[in-house]
Amino acid sequence: TILTPHYGELAHLTDGDKEQIKSNPAPAALAAAKQWNAIVALKSAITFIAAPDGSLWRHARGNVGLATSGSGDTLAGIIAGLAARGASMQQAAVWGVGLHARAGEKLADRSGPLGYLARDLSAEVPALMADLHF
Repeated sequence: TILTPHYGELAHLTDGDKEQIKSNPAPAALAAAKQWNAIVALKSAITFIAAPDGSLWRHARGNVGLATSGSGDTLAGIIAGLAARGASMQQAAVWGVGLHARAGEKLADRSGPLGYLARDLSAEVPALMADLHF
């Protein structure tokens, strides 16, 4: 299982406080991963990907354009696609977050950080995967 909440969604799911999660996102992601025995990608400008075994990854790339409506759905689709190709849940989440961020960066380079929509992100992924020899 992989969950991709932002701070508000994690607060709602855990009956927690959004500001407390925002001030300590890494421990919040780890606690949720352990509680639900799932991979949790806690999304924000810095995304934390936590695993139930206590593994934690920090991803600080991307841009403000990724905060657009539907972008999280695109991220979930990228992660699901990687898992369907045989990646472990941890690998799919970590690689998916990275690909999603890089897609946003490429789009921002062409049209500015607010010049694209969530649906534009998925079109970038095949070329990015080819560049990385997936």
